[in-house]
Amino acid sequence: MMNYEIHLYVPKTGELTPLMLEWLFQNGQSTDQPEVFWPVRRIRQKSLARLMLKLDPLLVPLPGPGEDVELHYPNPELGVVLYIHDRGAILFFPYMAYSIYSRIVLGISYVYIRYLFDTWGFWSYDPQLDVISFADDFQSIDDTSRLMDAIMPRLLTM
Repeated sequence: MMNYEIHLYVPKTGELTPLMLEWLFQNGQSTDQPEVFWPVRRIRQKSLARLMLKLDPLLVPLPGPGEDVELHYPNPELGVVLYIHDRGAILFFPYMAYSIYSRIVLGISYVYIRYLFDTWGFWSYDPQLDVISFADDFQSIDDTSRLMDAIMPRLLTM
């Protein structure tokens, strides 16, 4: 089984663009970039974790590297993890082709994504489908599921 991931950022300009993502993937691991060059806001990991725990108090917080925080969905069989780092978050969940569990996992993920957009202005980026979104909605769950089922099997065979 392959882990799927959605990257979440708060763009300083209010809109996430492909050029910003390109800069992040080239420079995001750098510690010597001046703040003015960063296209996304700095995140207080523990503050964001507390906010997510208000939404879903059953999430299980675990320490990550440095100041990072991992929030695990309480049902480990669903495999949903929100990894919070200093510039955003990454939502991980397993890709489950043609499964009823995929709808449940996508539903949980979309609740988190929408909540983060509504409360902090997070935009999402799906690197597997190369899609940027200011907030996903429940109507797009079916579209995402169809795209995942169309594209992911090809990626898994590479």
